[in-house]
Amino acid sequence: MSGTNISNSGAMEQVVVYLRISEDRTGAEAGVDRQRQDCLDLCARLGISEPAVFMDNDISAYGNKKRPGYLELLERVKLGPSRIVAWHVDRLYRKPRELEDLIDLVESHPIRIETVKGGAFDLNAHEGRLMARQLVAIASYESGHKADRIRRANRQKAERGEWHGAPKYGYGLGGILIPEEAAVIREMADRFLAGQSIRQIAVWLNRDDGPTPPSKGKSRLNIWHASTVRSILCSARISGQRAYDPGAPRGGEKPGGRAIMGPGNWEAIITPEETERIRAVFANPDRRVGRSAKSLLAGIISCGKCGNTLVTGGWRSGQTAPSKQHFYRCLPLPGRPERGGLSASAAGVEDVVSEAIIRRLTATTLPDIAPGEDNAVSAAMKQITAARQRMEDMARDYGAGILTRAELHAAKTAAQHSITEAELLLGRTSKSAALKGIPIGDEKALRTAWEEQWSIPQKRAIIAALVDTLIITPLPTGGARFRPERVQITFKA
Repeated sequence: MSGTNISNSGAMEQVVVYLRISEDRTGAEAGVDRQRQDCLDLCARLGISEPAVFMDNDISAYGNKKRPGYLELLERVKLGPSRIVAWHVDRLYRKPRELEDLIDLVESHPIRIETVKGGAFDLNAHEGRLMARQLVAIASYESGHKADRIRRANRQKAERGEWHGAPKYGYGLGGILIPEEAAVIREMADRFLAGQSIRQIAVWLNRDDGPTPPSKGKSRLNIWHASTVRSILCSARISGQRAYDPGAPRGGEKPGGRAIMGPGNWEAIITPEETERIRAVFANPDRRVGRSAKSLLAGIISCGKCGNTLVTGGWRSGQTAPSKQHFYRCLPLPGRPERGGLSASAAGVEDVVSEAIIRRLTATTLPDIAPGEDNAVSAAMKQITAARQRMEDMARDYGAGILTRAELHAAKTAAQHSITEAELLLGRTSKSAALKGIPIGDEKALRTAWEEQWSIPQKRAIIAALVDTLIITPLPTGGARFRPERVQITFKA
């Protein structure tokens, strides 16, 4: 008989097989194949051949992840009397709520369950429902208990600095470095620290001859996404560090990356300092998208009358003008008569500044690191390390009963504040990285990159690395008329 059977009531009964394995790290589907064979053998003993098969591979029934195969099975069951064949009842459902949803279908859709391990039970009978509820209660308990054991084991592995989980981009099984993927990550980090946005990096990765994305056939459209770039760059893994955060989203990174426990036992692609700088950039509130991120000089250029930083604005040149003309202006402030009244054409100012930057890059070598910058970065790194160590010590003291909960909370708040301050300092002192890898001395390449390749955030980072002060002086008669001599640039030594 092919996938159907005659039920006791004489109605045609459809037979479906459901297969599921919680974790398939190799993607070979060996676990579900074993389930399939055992279930098909059971069907043969029941006189059924070629049943419909629904499968969910590498999907846990205990988490909140959707199971497409299971949802399709439920739709199939609604078509009429059904017999569901599974390897064990916990392959079909593992949470009481899922069983109750299945029982709700019994009123109009008779269901019988056959299992390779555990026998058969009829959900239409009270005894069958009792047995199913007892089994699912045991399965739910075992899942929760297993999750606790796994979390504890994972924390121990993190404390020992051991590699955890499946291969990640840049690394193979067990954390073995993949040189060609490591080179891509190294370039991504260099571009980001040089001021490129993650979207700009994604565009570079998705070029015609670009590297294959870490999708392994599962990514949307099999392309690099900005979220993928961010996740890789924020990970502690690429700097040879072990992170652990049971509250982090599965399969991705938290916005600032998982909490770092310490060094890992695999080879690093970038340095721990670079990871701190990358995370500091993402954590910096000044990085939020606004006018300063969309315009070249807003927040960088200053008013020559009052010293206030200028913002961008615009006006329409006429009632029927189809476009907006932009300018930089000093915002007025009540009670401060010296504020406001200065403005200049954005296009004119940006042309002058762009030309000056290109000339500077053509005629000079890389500037030296600002005095004290190395010391500042080192001090910030030490501050972060010390604060994290204090947090670990406090957690142990709390566990030993030395600290109260209130004392632990106060101490953790102070340590986290210290980390935040150091991260912001790193974000401010890493601007010289903007000049890394650009074609210093090659005017043609510089003009091409400035006009066609570099994003506004990258150009802003370059300007910040080279320019000490950038001032617009007012016209003697007021107004917004632009003259190149109004732009006064002082470069860093």
